[in-house]
Amino acid sequence: MELSAGQLQKMQEADIQTVDISTLTDLQDIKIDQKAPLAEKLESLMQQTSNLYVYRVGDYAVKICYQEDGPTIDEKMEQYIKELAQLHI
Repeated sequence: MELSAGQLQKMQEADIQTVDISTLTDLQDIKIDQKAPLAEKLESLMQQTSNLYVYRVGDYAVKICYQEDGPTIDEKMEQYIKELAQLHI
């Protein structure tokens, strides 16, 4: 499955404040083989969702962005949780 630059741009421009949440894929429903090569992971993701940038997490719409370098999502979540914990101490 290949997407054009226009299709990707349209996905990226989706507004999470106005998107119909019922049309979004719940992140908890997406299954990716972590041992697969990157190209296979991307193909699997594209097959499981209608928008690569906007997802549903329960009752919330969430928008993500991609970067080539930098911390992983796990590292960012760990940082976020540590910051939350500091706010409550």
